[in-house]
Amino acid sequence: METIPPSFTIKKNNILQHLSTPDDEYSDLSPKGSVDIGIRDLINIINGIDGLVTTSSCAGRISVFLEGAKTENPHNGQQNESMQAAVPGGKGRGGRWLFVSHDPVDNPKSSTSETYPTMNLFGMPKHGTLPLNLKPETTRFVKFQFEPMILHVMAASLHHAQPVLAAAINAGFRESGVQSLKNLDDPKAFPMVAIRSSGIGLSSLVGYAIDDDEEESASCIVEEGYLQLLLSIANDRFLENSKRVDRFQSELLQSVHKRERHWEDGKARAERLKAEGLEERRKRALHTVGEDHPHRDSGDNSILGLELDNP
Repeated sequence: METIPPSFTIKKNNILQHLSTPDDEYSDLSPKGSVDIGIRDLINIINGIDGLVTTSSCAGRISVFLEGAKTENPHNGQQNESMQAAVPGGKGRGGRWLFVSHDPVDNPKSSTSETYPTMNLFGMPKHGTLPLNLKPETTRFVKFQFEPMILHVMAASLHHAQPVLAAAINAGFRESGVQSLKNLDDPKAFPMVAIRSSGIGLSSLVGYAIDDDEEESASCIVEEGYLQLLLSIANDRFLENSKRVDRFQSELLQSVHKRERHWEDGKARAERLKAEGLEERRKRALHTVGEDHPHRDSGDNSILGLELDNP
């Protein structure tokens, strides 16, 4: 096994110190702002393996997202120059999450007081049809999405990264790969394993908002029943995602244990070679004695210079 560089150990300790922060104080750049409960055990297992540390993660999520502004809004006056307009499929400035869940979501029940409970749950209280001649360049679309687990694991070397990547692909995360390879000449840069899968992902356009809409409220353009169908499909894919996460954890542990069984440190190797050398010498000595005394009774205990009385 390759030696772990001190610079990797420093980085890993810094990351683990941040992860050990209490939940009410921990924050990151994700909408949830903390590590998802569904993969905390997996995160702890990976971070307990020498040469590996997690850098970012998402257990999987159901989300409804309103794109950011694609043009400057005249009602908002001068825009911040540091803010970027949205690109196709991007978040852009002013984009916001209308709904996010990192667990399966029960379909809400209709009631006499609430005709469109799923629309309301997803932050789209208004229901309408998509206008004719709608201009995509000025329209902010609302997307319903299911995204499976994504996980980034920094490795001390390609040798440490290999079992992680193999476990991910075997578990069904087919789009996984190793990043940051172009920086391997930098002693402070390390391979990054991106664990991901798009095969069970789901994305659907479900609403819109116009850039110059002062209320900034989104209108739903699909039926309530269609939203419930999307939610049911996403829940099923959440279950498949959980199965793949469990397989990945099992595959990784098996791979690490197999590697550890076949690895020994310098001291253990020296002791093993010494023992093997002594055993080889003993065998040669027995063979030599056998050739010098071909007719000696095998019960004679003096052949190795040990004068013992036979009973």
